[in-house]
Amino acid sequence: MSEEDPVEEIEKTAEKAEAKPREQPRITPEKKKVKKPSKKAPTTPEAAPKPSKAVYKKLKVNFWRTRLHDEELGVHQQLKYQAKTRWFSKNFDIEGVIEEDGEKKYIIAFSKDDWEEKPLEEKRLTCRLFTIMEERISDAKEAKGGNFKGGVELSVAHSLIQSYEIKHPAPVFIMQIPRTIYLARCVRGWRLVGTYWAWPLLPEQKDDKLQVVRAKGIVGPGRNYWIYIGDQKVARIDGQVVQKNFEIEIFDQIYAKDKMFVVYMALFGCICNFMRVAEKMIKKLYKKMKKTATTDYKIPRQELTLFRNPRMMRR
Repeated sequence: MSEEDPVEEIEKTAEKAEAKPREQPRITPEKKKVKKPSKKAPTTPEAAPKPSKAVYKKLKVNFWRTRLHDEELGVHQQLKYQAKTRWFSKNFDIEGVIEEDGEKKYIIAFSKDDWEEKPLEEKRLTCRLFTIMEERISDAKEAKGGNFKGGVELSVAHSLIQSYEIKHPAPVFIMQIPRTIYLARCVRGWRLVGTYWAWPLLPEQKDDKLQVVRAKGIVGPGRNYWIYIGDQKVARIDGQVVQKNFEIEIFDQIYAKDKMFVVYMALFGCICNFMRVAEKMIKKLYKKMKKTATTDYKIPRQELTLFRNPRMMRR
């Protein structure tokens, strides 16, 4: 988050979220007991076997592989998003969509030139989600959709600090959603085999408690993760790197209805697309400063604001 970001919009949206409580507060997921089949001979025909895990919500994070979609959308479409919200920066490109239960709900926007064209040490990533706008509308400000839904920013400075803590290159992504004024740090931890990520699920309502979401990498091709809260699996991510698609399934009914958790899962799906390049970038910078604990990396002002004392900031 930078000083130029419209913080007042975040505060208003967070107040609206507090005014609309969920039907049920978050609880620690428990392992469901599975009834063992009876040894007695069945008197009725056997029913079809039920799946081992019910899926209560499906998300699909789809990044476009070429610029053909840019030609289809045109510059006019991007200008409509800029007119609707200040969160859509002038250098942003629409680079993908997110589907929710088979319906296209959000676009993915970030500066492709800043991430793919610049040298490794100068890459910048600020990726944001927006609700899809109406196609044909004369006044963009009156159109439905086009609202900021959430964002991800790679913090190189936080990444270098985290790398020193675990003694391995460890990117840190900052996740932001309009339902809360707080920022969540998605951090890579250390694991002997495979990858490991974690981020907090901060209390949103009165009866909520602080929880930590863990993403445990599955050994194999692609970016595949089991998502845990405590010892229970609550979701799964199936990453297809070649197609740049990341399919998400949520197994817990309460968390499938939790808007904050769902958006965080969509944002983590976006992070999966940038992990490989981010790890390579942090590894190179960390290797140069490993012995001296000093880096030549110049922290941009936008990233430096992530270290500001919140008590000194205007509400």
